[in-house]
Amino acid sequence: MTLSANEARQEMFSRLNQAQVHHDLLCALRDSLAVDDNLVKFNRNLRFFNGVESALFNSTIVLLYSLYETRYDTINFHRLIEAIETRASAEQLGGYRRRIEAIKPLWVQISILRNRMVGHQALNASALSVQSETSLSIGDVDKLLECSKDLLFDISSAHYDTHVDFMDGSKPAVNALFSRLAP
Repeated sequence: MTLSANEARQEMFSRLNQAQVHHDLLCALRDSLAVDDNLVKFNRNLRFFNGVESALFNSTIVLLYSLYETRYDTINFHRLIEAIETRASAEQLGGYRRRIEAIKPLWVQISILRNRMVGHQALNASALSVQSETSLSIGDVDKLLECSKDLLFDISSAHYDTHVDFMDGSKPAVNALFSRLAP
């Protein structure tokens, strides 16, 4: 069964929203460690928080990778743009493609992390050296998420007479978790 273009768009929204939430939770978790009491709680529950941090990082990388991969048998921005070719002008399609091309360098960094560290472990490099090679920053991930959300918002608004509303504000959830842990 093949998904309709609108179903593919909805799946893109779901994956992008998950990436945003996981990234926000990861950032909030890391930011919360600046508070001494939280750092003590983190260290007392090291296995749990290391696992959570790793899972959030890996999930964010895999989800962002999937948005721009070029396979023909997966849901990604390239396939979504192909699916709307009959309802979009050449100017709109060109604009969408230029936006994807503009953020491609960030996606390439995500791709390296996914292919050499998260999805597969490279034989010739440690995880730390792969991370160092990409030099991908939190700000880079924020930029890729924002560009992706803007692109999906514009496609949804222009071609599906709807808009997407992404979840944000995960810091209170992390703060609530730390507040429940014994000092």
